[in-house]
Amino acid sequence: MHEEIERRLAQAREGKQPLTLAELASLYTSGCAEVLELEADSVRTRRRINELRAQLRHVRTAIEWLQQEDAAERASR
Repeated sequence: MHEEIERRLAQAREGKQPLTLAELASLYTSGCAEVLELEADSVRTRRRINELRAQLRHVRTAIEWLQQEDAAERASR
């Protein structure tokens, strides 16, 4: 999207193809939609990272418990 905006602005500045108000509004709307999509992706990514962190905490707890069980078993021999 960024490249498209830059291309059209360059064309308008060079006088090759004037930028109409309708086209400018369309570019603006498309840009806003892209920003919202990126923000939604960011929120989903952060949520997934938090889920993975929680899973890792559970795995770490399980590993620590197994290590303690193993140590207790060795000590009782």
